Amino acid sequence: MSGTPQAQAAPAASRSSAAGQLPVTLVLSREVKPGHEQAFEEVLHRLAAEVRRQPGHLAVAVLTPAPGTRRIYTIVSHFASQPDVDAWLSDPARARLVAEAGLHASGDLTTRYVSGLEGWLAVPGSPVLVPPARWRIVVISAVGILPLLEAVTYLLAPRLTALPVWARPLISVLILIPLMQYVVMPPLSRAARGFLYPARE
Repeated sequence: MSGTPQAQAAPAASRSSAAGQLPVTLVLSREVKPGHEQAFEEVLHRLAAEVRRQPGHLAVAVLTPAPGTRRIYTIVSHFASQPDVDAWLSDPARARLVAEAGLHASGDLTTRYVSGLEGWLAVPGSPVLVPPARWRIVVISAVGILPLLEAVTYLLAPRLTALPVWARPLISVLILIPLMQYVVMPPLSRAARGFLYPARE
């Protein structure tokens, strides 16, 4: 297997995200004993299959080590909110699979959390979740939000004339932010890997 993320989108976000909570990315990393790679990968993919069924789950990626590097495996799970993450962390099925994975591991389980847009911009295959340079995030965010802003302005402006001036941007923001987080950023961040991480690419 290569170090390329294997991502699969899940159903729509849970009701908790609609309440204004930021999505959360949960990153689990663990080093594997020599010769146990295949068994560990099998457990890891069962863990990914289980998390896809969880309420509030958005997407998951299994990151395998590149040849010649340390045997560190990473699973990156995106959730709609922190309560959704907490529910998954307390799930008995998860506990059983993590314990089974531990039989093949040579190190402790490392857990990290990232909130907001940076959670979609993880370095592929890296045992540490490292966001790209801030100016690159600004550029990619602008590329994503500009067409959305144009479309929302064109479609909504004639319908918002009856509202107070201060309320019109509020309506646009309530539409733009969820679209950016759940619709635009996942495919855009994958398409822009070469720009976000030129040294690694």
